[in-house]
Order: sequence, then C-alpha cells, then structure tokens
Amino acid sequence: MSLRILFVDDEPRLLEGLQRSLRPLRKEWNAAFASGGEEALQILAREPFDVIVTDMRMPGMDGAALLREVTLRHPNVLRMVLSGQSDLESVVRSAGVTHQYLAKPCAIETLKDAVNRAVALRDLLASRSLQQLVSRLGSIPSVPPLYVELMNCFKDQDAPIEKVSAIIRKDMGMTAKVLQLVNSALYGRSTRITSAADAVVYLGLDTIRALVLTLHAFSKFQPGAAVNFSIQALWQHSLATGLLAERIIRSIPSSAAAEHNQMRMVGLLHDVGRLVLAANLPENYEQAHRLSAERHIVPWKAEQEVFGATHAEVGAYLLGLWGLPETIVEAVAYHHAPAACPHPASGMLTALHVADALEYGTHADSPESPHPEPDLDYLAHAGVAGRLADWRDLCREIPAEEVACE
Repeated sequence: MSLRILFVDDEPRLLEGLQRSLRPLRKEWNAAFASGGEEALQILAREPFDVIVTDMRMPGMDGAALLREVTLRHPNVLRMVLSGQSDLESVVRSAGVTHQYLAKPCAIETLKDAVNRAVALRDLLASRSLQQLVSRLGSIPSVPPLYVELMNCFKDQDAPIEKVSAIIRKDMGMTAKVLQLVNSALYGRSTRITSAADAVVYLGLDTIRALVLTLHAFSKFQPGAAVNFSIQALWQHSLATGLLAERIIRSIPSSAAAEHNQMRMVGLLHDVGRLVLAANLPENYEQAHRLSAERHIVPWKAEQEVFGATHAEVGAYLLGLWGLPETIVEAVAYHHAPAACPHPASGMLTALHVADALEYGTHADSPESPHPEPDLDYLAHAGVAGRLADWRDLCREIPAEEVACE
C-alpha cells in the first residue's frame, strides 16, 4: 500500500516543483497538496494521511499552528516541517509539535529517507492507541531535582553554559529534546551530534532558555497513580547502565570507536519508554507491575500483555520519530531482545543489553518481580559470552556516588 502524504506550502511554484519531483515516487507515495493551513485541515478531515509536511511561515495559519491542530485532531499523522526558516522564533514555535525538521532546499532522496524511516518505525509499535499517545508527546518529563535546578539556573541571566550542560546531560527528557533539535535540518549540519553537552553548546543558551521558559519543552515529572514507579530509581538505573555500558563496550574488540563516547547517553535514554508509560498511562502501568509480580515474569513481558508493546518499543518509537540516529533507536528498541534485532552484532546493542540486565539485577526497584538476565545464546553468537564474568565484576565497581540521586 502506498503512503499518503500531504504537503502544505503557500508558494504555488514550490508545490508545483514538488509535484514534478515526486512523479518517480508515484507508485510508493500518494501525495496531496494544500496551499495553506485551513485547506490542509479540510483535506485531513475528508481522508486519512500517514504524514504531513508543512512550511513554517504561511499567511493566516502558520505551520506551528497547523501542526498543533493536527496533533489534536489526527494524532496518528506524522508531522514534519520543511522550511527555510531557522531563526530562534521558528525553532521554539515548532519544537513542541514537530517530529522532524527538513530544510529548504531539500533533495528528494533526503525527503524520501526521512519519511520512509519515520513510517517504518510504526512497525515497532503495533498498538494504534500507543502510536497516538507517543505521537502527541512534545516533551518527556524530567527528574524533579534536575528540572528545579535548571529553572533556578535560568534565573541568572549570566548562567554559565557549562552548568546548564551538566544539568541537561544527566536527564533523559532534556537530553532527548536537545538532540532532537540540534540534529534537525534547521541547523544545516552534515553530521549528527550525539552528545547532550555538544548539543547545548551548539544550540546556545538563548535557545535553551527559550525552550525552558517560553515553550516549556522540559517539564517536571508529576507523581500520579503509578505508585510503584519511582523516577529517581529509574534515573539512577539509567545513569548506572550508561556508565557500565561504556565500560563494557570498550572491552568489545569489534565495537566502533564512535560508539564508545555515545554509551552513557544511550544508557540514559534506554528506558525512556517506562517514563512515558508511567506518566501517561499510570493505571495500566500499575496493572503491568502487578502482573509481573503475580506471575513472576520480567516486567517487559508483563507490559507486552497489558499494553501490546514494551517500554523498549515505546521509547524507540519516540526517539525515532524525533530523528535520533538509527543505531541509538535500534539499541533502545531491542535492549531486552537483542537476538530479534535486524543487526544483532552491534557493539552498542550488546553493551546496552548486558549493562541493563546486570545493573537491573543489582539495583532493581521492583524486588518482588524477576529481573532480566543476559541472553547467553545471543552473547555466544556474538562471540563475547566468555566476558560475562568480567562484566559482572565491572557492574560491582560502579561508584555509588556517580549515580546517587540528588
């Protein structure tokens, strides 16, 4: 079945050019075109679409306002911006409603790759209700102490960028958001940034301040009905997993050097799906927690029964929609089931899988439920099963003060 894509722009020549350029894709894409936001909403009301690609600056209803309406009315539609505007106002206005940003002029192959990759991610998340939930998210809740610390930091107009960076790179929600923005085509980078610290420096304090104070792209986690969920415990586990994964990957000969410097960040993000589920579907999260304890099954298998998906798939879907690198999305998606990964030999995936299982067993926040164990068959196939004992020793050596909650 061909993808249905709606392009929106107030420049007739640009739409005509798109129509001509997309003719070779007519067997893959069924494209429609609208000259403004109101017309686009009328078309969406008449027929379903997979993706909307819109310009930012248009008379009447601009791109940000259009995408806000699409988020509310058609949450399953993937939302992209194709714009020549990269000023701070445009970034801030669209940051909460856009999955990905593409810059004009945009090569058709670039557009094709971005659209097809975003649509392919839906295969990870078969549940339509979860697709809608994740698609609506503009931000991920932050750890309360870090959120408060960042807000206090911005009371000082001369806040040092090093201090802001140190706060953001410890928080999964803030890290994911700044990586989404800095890797968007609005900034015209030819290479991806995979470090939160580098992202903060590249974006600059004015952008970060606007995201926090104007858009509220970073939000404080509010404890709700998920009484068995602790964001502090999740934070501590994620930090420790990243530290351990970094040590593990350095001992895997086949791993790429570029992956070594990304592992702390990947560890921080790997369980972001748990936060999404607990914050947005707390009653179901509690049901999964009870099921895990009653039937003595690992939590992610209980999630599969309750939600129709695991937190790994939820997190990967969100990070993928936001345009984070495929290697990171893949590691997050399969960190509990690495043998199911299309590219199972990845050093990043192996390190994350082992680190998550070993660290979870050491510091599990749900002691009544079984914790995951490393997949020995997978490790044997990857040729690293003999390193497991050494990696268990590394886990015990993680300094407690490095992962202590503030």
